[in-house]
Amino acid sequence: MHSQRLSIYIFVLLLTALLPAQEFTFEVKTNKEDAIYSKGEDIVFSLRLLKDTQAVAGRTISYNLVGDGNLRENGTFISSKTPYTVQSKLDFPGWVYIRCVLLDDDGKPVKFINQRNREEEISGSIGAMVDPYEIKAAGEEPADFDAFWQRARAELSTVPLEAKLEPMSRGANDDGKLSCYDIKIPCPGGMPVSGYLVKPSGAKPKSLPALISYHGAGVRSAVLSTALSYARRGFIAMDVNAHGIENGQPPEFYTALSNNELKDYRSRDKDDPEKFYFRGMYQRVMRSLEYIKTCPEWDGKTLVVIGGSQGGAQSLVAAALDPQVTLCLAGVPAMSEHSGPLAQPPRQAGWPRLYRANAQGKPDNEKVCRAAAYFDNIYFAKRIKADCFLSTGFVDTTCPPTGVFAVFNNLPQGIRKEITLTPAAGHGAPNTKGDAYLKKLGESLQKKAAAPRRRR
Repeated sequence: MHSQRLSIYIFVLLLTALLPAQEFTFEVKTNKEDAIYSKGEDIVFSLRLLKDTQAVAGRTISYNLVGDGNLRENGTFISSKTPYTVQSKLDFPGWVYIRCVLLDDDGKPVKFINQRNREEEISGSIGAMVDPYEIKAAGEEPADFDAFWQRARAELSTVPLEAKLEPMSRGANDDGKLSCYDIKIPCPGGMPVSGYLVKPSGAKPKSLPALISYHGAGVRSAVLSTALSYARRGFIAMDVNAHGIENGQPPEFYTALSNNELKDYRSRDKDDPEKFYFRGMYQRVMRSLEYIKTCPEWDGKTLVVIGGSQGGAQSLVAAALDPQVTLCLAGVPAMSEHSGPLAQPPRQAGWPRLYRANAQGKPDNEKVCRAAAYFDNIYFAKRIKADCFLSTGFVDTTCPPTGVFAVFNNLPQGIRKEITLTPAAGHGAPNTKGDAYLKKLGESLQKKAAAPRRRR
């Protein structure tokens, strides 16, 4: 075992020696700072190679321009002191983005070792949106959408709400100021809500807001530090892993699950809405909310859900299926507009891309198309009554911004809704507006808790 680790270490050192550090960067811009355009308006992308903030001439650059409506353009150019420009436009609401890559003398991408000791191409990207607030969701809502989820809730109610709380050892509880638990809450199908619950110790009944954070795609433990950070702001906080699995296990435990029992979970039984994997996940979302509202410390007023990507999808589902949710923060939400390929002109579907369109613009699998509609954020969004903050990046090819806008535009007009837009960000685009709102909420709650009470 030690020799294997030594071999890996030596390999990484050799790889690091063979590949250069990142000495080049790209300056990639659009001719409008916000990268928001109108239909038919020229979009101008400017590309420039830099070294130590200075333009570099004489190097070969490739670029790929991709857009809705099957827009594709590839090319190469030689860098110079002035930016190279690529022009495009759309005559309909949609998305265009460009990616450029530095090439070596053999025409291959130049790579470097990033901070995670992984190879990465030297590249730059930016995107643009055309009338994004006019994007209308594609697809057809199931007539029994509400009845489907009511049946799922009824099935959930057949399993007693009997949580098992295991106190966490001292050391992560701020010297007794916080009470920490590994929590399991039974659900149908045998996979419980599984996470970490943290409460400010000694809180009085009905005195605290509640917050649940949900996880993105992958197979991992709940994160205690996440729950701790929110509890320190004055919340009853729960961080929930996506699969109802054990928390706090060694990395190989989650790797084994990812490679075996939970391999390709995202497409499991995708042609049957009653069996599709996310039905159980969303039942766990409902149950997590049911439980946290039973905590005697909950004030009965403030209930926050937060997550990114797959966790963003769960947050939207939580807000749609539980009218007591008051604030939803969904960063780059997955499960947004599975029906994107059916739009006219066609656009990309959101993760996990459950089906495609055939040459006639129809779904390549009708059963999957019908099943996927029960799990699409575009329909959950219509049912949300909470304040809702979303985010998207204009170079996010995992959860495309068109799908996120289709969700955002489907949110009811009567609620507070905002979206953070980051033209040069990919799937890590921040939810700055939502984060600022949550921070402000936490600060106001702490001030309220610290304020002296009037004597009667």
